[in-house]
Amino acid sequence: MIDVVEITLNEFKEDIYAKYIRLFPEDEQRDLEKIEKTYKDGIEKFYKIILKDMTIGFFMLEKLSNNYPFYIDYFAIFNEFQNKGYGTKAMQILGNKITDGKGLIAEIEKENINNPITIKRFEFYKRLGFNKIGSEYLLYDVLYTPIININKNIDKRNMDIIFFDYYKTNCGELDVKTKCKIIK
Repeated sequence: MIDVVEITLNEFKEDIYAKYIRLFPEDEQRDLEKIEKTYKDGIEKFYKIILKDMTIGFFMLEKLSNNYPFYIDYFAIFNEFQNKGYGTKAMQILGNKITDGKGLIAEIEKENINNPITIKRFEFYKRLGFNKIGSEYLLYDVLYTPIININKNIDKRNMDIIFFDYYKTNCGELDVKTKCKIIK
C-alpha cells in the first residue's frame, strides 16, 4: 500500500536530499539554503512516498497563499520503483488528501520528439487531469510547459503571474528578471 507522509526539514536533509541531488540535473536544483528558507517561511513542505516501510520517492510542494494552487516543486519516484503505478497513486493521494482538492500546478520540460522522456512525462500528467495553459517559459535556458490541474477557471495571464510568483520565491527577483521569461 502506498502512502504519502509529510516529513521535517531535518528528515528531508537526512533521507531525501542526497537522492534529490542525484535525480535532478544540477541546473534544475535549488540551493539547500533556498530550500531551507522556503521551508522556514512556511511555503515549502516535504513528503516522502512510502511502500510498506520503504521510501520510494518524494514530493517537494509549495503553497504561497490560500488563493494560490499548490505548486509541485519536485516529484520523483526512485528508478527501481518506476513504471509500476506508484507515481500515479502517489499523485492521487497528493491531490485528494494533501491538497484537499485545491489544485496543483507544475512545469515540465517542453515535449521534444528527440527526448522521449519529455513526451512520457506529459502523458503521465495528462492522464492525471493536468492541462497545458498555452504558455511556454524559458527558465535558465531550458524551455518548459506549465501544466495545471485546477477545478476553477483561471485565465492564462493570471496563471502566468502565479507561476512567476513561485519562481520569484524560489529563485529570487533578480534571477526571474534576467533568466526567466514567457515565450508564448
